[in-house]
Amino acid sequence: MGRALVMCFLLLVCALPAIGSQVPPDPFVGTWTGVMHSGDVSKTIGLRFDVNAKGDKVVFMDMPDLRFHNIGPFPLKQEGENYAGGGFNLKLASEKSITGTLSFDGNDLTFEVQPGPLPGQPGPANFTAPIAQPKWTFKTAAAVWGSPIVADGIVYFGSNDGNIYALKAGSGQQVWQFKTGGPVIGRPTIEGTYLYSLSDDGFLYKLDRRTSKLVWKFDTHGGSIKRDWPSPKTEGYDYLTSSATVEDGIVYIGSADKKLYALNAKTGEEKWNFETKGIVRSTPAVVAGRVIIGSHDYNVYAVDARTGALSWKYDTKREVVSSPLVVNGTVYIGSRCSDLFAFDAETGKVRWKYFYWTSWVESSARFRDGKLYVGSSDAQQLFAIDPATGKRIWNANLDGSVWSSPAVTEQHVFVGVIGTEPYFLPHHGGFFAVDRSSGSVLWRFPMTKVEGLVDYGVASSPAVDNGLVFFGGLDGTFYAFKVSG
Repeated sequence: MGRALVMCFLLLVCALPAIGSQVPPDPFVGTWTGVMHSGDVSKTIGLRFDVNAKGDKVVFMDMPDLRFHNIGPFPLKQEGENYAGGGFNLKLASEKSITGTLSFDGNDLTFEVQPGPLPGQPGPANFTAPIAQPKWTFKTAAAVWGSPIVADGIVYFGSNDGNIYALKAGSGQQVWQFKTGGPVIGRPTIEGTYLYSLSDDGFLYKLDRRTSKLVWKFDTHGGSIKRDWPSPKTEGYDYLTSSATVEDGIVYIGSADKKLYALNAKTGEEKWNFETKGIVRSTPAVVAGRVIIGSHDYNVYAVDARTGALSWKYDTKREVVSSPLVVNGTVYIGSRCSDLFAFDAETGKVRWKYFYWTSWVESSARFRDGKLYVGSSDAQQLFAIDPATGKRIWNANLDGSVWSSPAVTEQHVFVGVIGTEPYFLPHHGGFFAVDRSSGSVLWRFPMTKVEGLVDYGVASSPAVDNGLVFFGGLDGTFYAFKVSG
């Protein structure tokens, strides 16, 4: 009995130094909440600090406005009084304050957080707008990423089955189809009685749009470039195709071979080409003798429309896949740096930029009655923006990635959204009709996941004609709805 007591005493004495030498708690570890600023715009942010298995400090981020929750971990390395990593640069300003910046592709966001519980997360979208049913549908043999165009009662579009289709707009009855050697994704271009469409086989086709007879085809040398389709294993997301722009007898087209081409519209003969350092999926805009284009090499370019000589360029810090819109001498175009830019078309000077808070700008802007309408990717928003100032007028949460470019009428904004599974954020695919004045959802058409595909829903940019709205689905179906739902 006495020996046992002695042993207990000795064990206790031996343990005392270890207890006394314990490391004090890390003042960072725990949850913090506060505000992040981009210019004069602020959003709630939550940060959670922890230590990983290697003993390194890490941070996780919440941004409820974007439905970001527990994004991370971002390892942090100490640099004097500061800690840096994953775009963060921060320091413990006091026991009750952490200050710092988050740098994201050229945007420096400042923040200050205090100890406290993480901000609450929004629940799933709860739409009360009615679900519309299509007037007619047309089934193709593959996903329809392509966007339609309508003229003279005929709707034209391409499919990943390699065909260009012409259907009667009122009924969906097929008029003709033209087979190419690859998926047809870009919106066809109409010039008089002719139709231009670029295929993934690398050829730009000029067809008689009444008969589908081939007039000429031009090899853009993009047919050997493999697409980086969206998947959980890639950040490439190469799902767009340049459409032709025809101006003063010249056809301008971007290519996967990293070039912008200018062709004789009558013969298909090459006049010149301008080489970038990345694939060109953006559709050219022509204004005041210049061609504006975006490239995967991060730049927006303006080149002379007659010679292809460079006029100006601007490095956005990330891929430019959306297409330029030019209104009253201003170029509006988005980038994966999460900015929508407004450039002076003549000089390339930035007039303003609207930050999407780390969400890519895949959608291309549309303009009507003094407002811009443009979508967002992970932010899952459709925005109405003042074109003079870059200020938000309204936004609509559509519960999916708005890669589609809107179609805008007097009363409506029509747009498709992409759902993704699996993904770190909940996204759901479908199609929406939104009130143009308020951003409220008027009607919707939810879509379901397609077996074997990561993405589902609508990437196609809709077209409106004679009381109907048209778009393609990743389920391989082409849809026509009444604009009223």
